[in-house]
Amino acid sequence: MTTTSTVHVLKFGGTSVSSRSNWDTIAKIVKRKRAKGIKVFIVHSAISTVSNRLEQLIAQAIGGDYVEGYQAIVTLHNQLIDSLGVAENLLEEEYLYLKRLLDGINLLGEVSDRTRALIMAQGELWATKIGADYLSEVLDDKPLWLDARNYLYANPHSQNDYLSAGCVCDLDQDLISATQAAPVVITQGFIASNDEQDTVLLGRGGSDTSAAYFAAKLAASRLEIWTDVPGIFTANPNHVPNARLLNHLNYDEAQEMASAGAKVLHPRAIRPAQLSDIPIFIRSTIDSELAGTQIHHFDNRWGMVKAITAKNGITLISMESQGMWQQAGFLADLFAIFKKHQVSVDLVSTSETNVTISLDSLTQVVSERRLKNLVEELATICRVNVMKNCSAVSIVGQNVRAILHKIAPAFAIFETYKVYLLSQAASDLNLTFVIDDEHCDKVIAALHELLISNNPNSEILGPTAKELKKPATEVVVEKWWQQRRGEIEQCLESRENAYIYNLAAVAENIKNLQSISAVDQIFFAVKANNHPQVLTTAYEQGIGFETVSIFEVERIKELFPAIDTNRIFFTPNFASHNEYQKALDYGVMLSLDSSYPLKYWAKTFANKTIFLRIDPNVGKGHHENVRTAGATSKFGIPIQELEELLPIIKEHNIKVLGLHAHAGSGILTNEHWAEHARLLASVAKQFPDVKYLNLGGGFGIKERAQQTELTMEQINQSLLEVKAQYPDHQLWIEPGRYIVANTGVLVSKVTQVKQKQNYYYVGINTGMNSLMRPALYGSYHNIVNLSRMTESKNHLATVVGPICESTDKLGIEIPFPDTFEGDLILIENAGAYGHVMSTHYNMRAPAEEVCLP
Repeated sequence: MTTTSTVHVLKFGGTSVSSRSNWDTIAKIVKRKRAKGIKVFIVHSAISTVSNRLEQLIAQAIGGDYVEGYQAIVTLHNQLIDSLGVAENLLEEEYLYLKRLLDGINLLGEVSDRTRALIMAQGELWATKIGADYLSEVLDDKPLWLDARNYLYANPHSQNDYLSAGCVCDLDQDLISATQAAPVVITQGFIASNDEQDTVLLGRGGSDTSAAYFAAKLAASRLEIWTDVPGIFTANPNHVPNARLLNHLNYDEAQEMASAGAKVLHPRAIRPAQLSDIPIFIRSTIDSELAGTQIHHFDNRWGMVKAITAKNGITLISMESQGMWQQAGFLADLFAIFKKHQVSVDLVSTSETNVTISLDSLTQVVSERRLKNLVEELATICRVNVMKNCSAVSIVGQNVRAILHKIAPAFAIFETYKVYLLSQAASDLNLTFVIDDEHCDKVIAALHELLISNNPNSEILGPTAKELKKPATEVVVEKWWQQRRGEIEQCLESRENAYIYNLAAVAENIKNLQSISAVDQIFFAVKANNHPQVLTTAYEQGIGFETVSIFEVERIKELFPAIDTNRIFFTPNFASHNEYQKALDYGVMLSLDSSYPLKYWAKTFANKTIFLRIDPNVGKGHHENVRTAGATSKFGIPIQELEELLPIIKEHNIKVLGLHAHAGSGILTNEHWAEHARLLASVAKQFPDVKYLNLGGGFGIKERAQQTELTMEQINQSLLEVKAQYPDHQLWIEPGRYIVANTGVLVSKVTQVKQKQNYYYVGINTGMNSLMRPALYGSYHNIVNLSRMTESKNHLATVVGPICESTDKLGIEIPFPDTFEGDLILIENAGAYGHVMSTHYNMRAPAEEVCLP
């Protein structure tokens, strides 16, 4: 191999080399690269479970009974040899060598680190010999088997560290020369050698690091880490269903994620590639066609949360002393003790009298004996408290400090969970909270929903794991506006712009919600769309109406004079006393979202039936302006205030018939409403008359390809579990956007097109005067050129209106074809919070509304 050749270093993990089907995939990957003239350098691990088995075998040899464990490892390798059809006696000498090593341990009754490293290396040595033999049979190019210990050398600082060495990884002309004639090379991860020619290990997970070292030594054009997952996700997809694949990361972010607990890539593997500017690709052997995650240098200066990660099994050490305040050198004395006992520190938090640290659990294993000796010496200069079974949960992303104002609402969840240590990385790449292990999964899920699930559209964020598993042959269903394109174009023949609603789709969305059998009553949020025909469609489906002003109440009563007032739910916010009195006079159901009316207008509600809107404390949604819970939101009664209201309620014989909660808009987590139900049910214990629990709205819709749709069946199942636990309560919901958003489009004609440096502006004859959401919330709406649907998209267009404001942008950097004056531009998901929020700003009339049956 030469530095001018295209060399790809491919690392395969233990699972990837443990079966015939996976080796067939490896062969296919190599053939594909060879067909392009790429030289392939394979680094791989031991067969899955073998490293753990070898560790157990060493312990068994010391204890005396190791023959059965030894034979099991031999059998495992023979089974793979048989399935691959390679030479049966391929590893006979290697088996005997391991047996001799174990016999020696058994005879001595102990094992040195030198011998331990030699035994642990056998897994990689055996597996690569099997792999090389198999590839020799199936590839046109016979692979060269290489002993990694002849080319990876421990650096001067880790010559005596047999179990977790670091290596020199400068450009290596000897390695390049030795492999120059070989189109395919296969070697081991995890192992290297020191100056004494002894075998050393790179630590558990070290195969990733080996691959990075070899890539740097070869000046490879790319490093591919092949594993059993499609790439790096924003959280563990096994615990967070809405976790999204990260298409791109820069090296620093990837390093931070790996160090913070993301298990796909070892933390030590990134630095060698970064120094040599070698892009890293995380790929999946299960689906080798997926592009995976690319780690490379790219400009990512803006603040954005990329992931929520966790390290479990963390140990904290709290050290307290009144004598440390303003005492020069006290910290130096503390950390000198850690150095003496060879214990690495991860996180550090200090105050005048306390220093709390966490131990780095990824790159070291601290034995109980070593920890005991460390604590005993620390106790000579301070009081020491050791806390085990903790988790370090990290919010990871570049320029975290720049978006503190955006992520601040997420901190409210820690009101429930005790935080032992809070650390903000000096690199400005993470915020870390150390909490009890038992709360870790709940905290991660909550943070992910707040900070990532509803993130604005970004090329950095890819699909969820569930979406990646969808069959390639899945039928793409046309959207309603595609099916009714002719009618839409006809509507625009006599208009410059229009909101167009599909009433049949409104009814269909309501039917979807009605499939949630656990819900006893649905109320449509009138504020989402108050067009008479839309309201009539909802009325005919038998649902109720959630209103937020007395004027909305009166609109419903005017349209439907015979309506049962129990189908009208009124939940005002900071309204005047007069509105509350009118609502009581009308006999509609009334929810109070502040303690003020009860404290100052208690007589108004005497002998009346009311609901109380509770603040669930954690707001949800893609933007701070759509989150309706927490201290920064004006909605809801804080739970801690309820106790103050009990005497007032009792004194005036006020009957609290129901509780109400709403966290925000655009929620795509199926379990959210069950969480609210449990919260309200627990609060209801204070109010003996409570019968109804209104779980709020916020039902999100799929707006971007990367998002996962809500599943009514899963929502229903989670709510049925709550009802089984609290059978005395009925459950209500009050969706608005889910019912009407995707049933409406805003269509407008192009007025002008402008190219301004790198920006392609498409101007239409209506803007934020018709659709305020992008300017107000940063909301995303898919936008298409209806007149040129099949044409190539050559531009990234910014679609703007005619309003004299810089925020009059309806979509930014949207793939768009060449566009011309008079083309019809269609904006999707405009049926909710569109016309109802429109204005006559600049004296421009907003788009009119047209209903299709």
